[in-house]
Amino acid sequence: MNLNSYKKILVFQVIIITFALILTSKPSFGQSKENSQESPIVVCQASRVALYQKQIDKLLSLIQQRLLIQSFVAQWKWNHNNAIEAPEREQVLLAQLRKQAPAYGLDPDVVVVFFQWQIFAGKLIQISNFQSWQKQGIEFFDNVPDLNRTLRPSLDKLSPEILSALATLSPVLNCPILQQIIQSRAQIILRGDAIDDTVRRIAIAPLIELKGISCRDIPGLDIKN
Repeated sequence: MNLNSYKKILVFQVIIITFALILTSKPSFGQSKENSQESPIVVCQASRVALYQKQIDKLLSLIQQRLLIQSFVAQWKWNHNNAIEAPEREQVLLAQLRKQAPAYGLDPDVVVVFFQWQIFAGKLIQISNFQSWQKQGIEFFDNVPDLNRTLRPSLDKLSPEILSALATLSPVLNCPILQQIIQSRAQIILRGDAIDDTVRRIAIAPLIELKGISCRDIPGLDIKN
């Protein structure tokens, strides 16, 4: 199976999951003048919004770091003629994260789903890199960090930081205002080698679909009718 076929299958899998999770589109920050007076943002305390944005930025920055490592993983696999898929590694990682989730007050199933989406996003980056390198006729990369001694430990080191940041936000992620902020800030923060719109949408999909409390239950983010 060539890379184009593999990418289509992977994207199709993501679309199926996306369709199951995202049944309606989320509103953007851009509001028409007719609806501007009804915007939830207008009735929020600016300081509270700023606090949550800082926490969102932290989580998105950690996700970005994880995504950027994927290009180095791809280089190592390219040099060693390894497949992009690593199902045994994925299962071990997800099992470890499932066990760690309760220590952060997180639902293990939520954590597994979140990281499955990050793995999807990482694979798309690796596929994109492989396709680009094939076209360029690149045969080998020099000075690539070792996958087992450097890259995977770096990814593993990010996991508890991501879990901690996710734990801070997960109880309030059902608030539309915060979901809007996530989508807006992701456009700014989730950038870099092979991080395109598709990768970005996949990486934040579980964040805007996690269920928590509504805006009216969050001090400073209550919506006036």
